Amino acid sequence: LLVEGASDLLYLQVMSSLLQSVGRVGLDEKVTIVPTGGLDKVSTFISLLRGSELEIVCLLDSFRDAQGKAKLEDLIENKIITSKKIRFFHEFLTDYTTADIEDLFEKSDYLKLYNEAFKEKQIKLSDLNEKIKPILIQITKHLNVDRFNHYRPASKLASKGIDVDFLHA
Repeated sequence: LLVEGASDLLYLQVMSSLLQSVGRVGLDEKVTIVPTGGLDKVSTFISLLRGSELEIVCLLDSFRDAQGKAKLEDLIENKIITSKKIRFFHEFLTDYTTADIEDLFEKSDYLKLYNEAFKEKQIKLSDLNEKIKPILIQITKHLNVDRFNHYRPASKLASKGIDVDFLHA
């Protein structure tokens, strides 16, 4: 399973473990999650792995740049991977045209993780612009920055040894 970054890997592993801890189905143990280092590198990984006997699927943030989208469309057109094996997070959310893995959380739950990771930059739900869908964009707009380290909340989640009650407490 190709994902973009280490935070995607952490979130998927932790959530899979949480599901399994309450008797639900998590990720199959045969699945290896591979962070590619960004959307622009996904097509390179697909090309490199295509000769192997591996079944490759992708779970990705929505495209925000045309160049990455064009690279992936070339791979589909050249039959290196089928479009059925590429999924985007916005496909799992109602009323989203772009999304990141963080958007799969309730906004209040993600802010709890964010605030645990960035104790010096606390954000309240009321600080965010509800007209913007993706939470990462809401946070960057609120902080007036281009980007923040969204690995830190994922790392905090993984390091806490949390149970299912943490997210809705």
